[in-house]
Amino acid sequence: MKKICLFLVLVILINASLNSCANGSKKADPASNIYQDKYVYLVAGFDDAAENTDVLFTVSYDPENNTAYVAQIPRDTYYKFGNGQNKINQIFATLISQGKSQNDALEITAAKIADLFGTKFDGYFGITTDTFESVIDAIGGIELEVGEDMAFTLEDGENSLVLKKGKNLIDGKAAANFVRYRSGYAMGDLGRIDAQKLFLNAIFYKMSKGVSIPLMFKLAGTFQNKILTNVKLFDILSLYIDSMNKKEERKVCYVTVPGVPAENSGGLSFYVLNRKNAAEIAKKYMYATKKFDVGLLCKNADDPKFELIYEDSNLGYREYTNKNLDDIHIVQKN
Repeated sequence: MKKICLFLVLVILINASLNSCANGSKKADPASNIYQDKYVYLVAGFDDAAENTDVLFTVSYDPENNTAYVAQIPRDTYYKFGNGQNKINQIFATLISQGKSQNDALEITAAKIADLFGTKFDGYFGITTDTFESVIDAIGGIELEVGEDMAFTLEDGENSLVLKKGKNLIDGKAAANFVRYRSGYAMGDLGRIDAQKLFLNAIFYKMSKGVSIPLMFKLAGTFQNKILTNVKLFDILSLYIDSMNKKEERKVCYVTVPGVPAENSGGLSFYVLNRKNAAEIAKKYMYATKKFDVGLLCKNADDPKFELIYEDSNLGYREYTNKNLDDIHIVQKN
């Protein structure tokens, strides 16, 4: 109880000291009832050039059930938005090339993705590779367990990582290499997305053990100065405290937004969403209240193969929880 009281005092002090959100971004509206409502956020991980959002996922939280939902959106998802760019991870970069600021570009990107899935985000977070590494180092690294020996070499040929079967404690640099790596997976980018599920779960597990006061100060500084967001630090900490204080066991559910990889007539690789299943996931994982893809921006009527995937009512998908992630087998190329 004493630790929780100190934590609450810290939250209040931090909230009082914040005059603006990270990087001067627009503040989010205050939560009307932070202990009863459901919340959904967009997380975007930038590539090294801080242009393409090569990692995209939503994180939702249901306080009543103490359950978090993570829906990963593949970077190559087919999405029409002009300028000849038809991949969802290029929205942000295109807006930057049009002269938008980073804050405005990410806000517009979040609005477009929210509109696609028929939901409304309570906020967004944009994280660079350097910031990601700093956060992982700040919390003392992440313990990652793999089922077999694995070796990773990134496309640049300079960064590599070796994991031994069993538990591995990895620092920020190694963590960044792990979540970025994709070329050696048999399933390519989908293999990387499954690997990221394992990593995200490792983070949730570590944070579920509690955060010390000194570390909270350190993370608060990173949040305020290095993360592109329109979310108040106080709101996030309030949700964290709420989760930690609940008697119900914390549960995390994971899913890749349903679809199928495909190449267009020009040989370019895309990930084509399946309308029926994506709509179902939007309702469950993003609390969607409107129709999925009203503008048919993920449907390519000019490509029969793409249209077939989009309209196929027989396609399924796989959900995971923190209890059955061992079922994920990441297969590397021979």
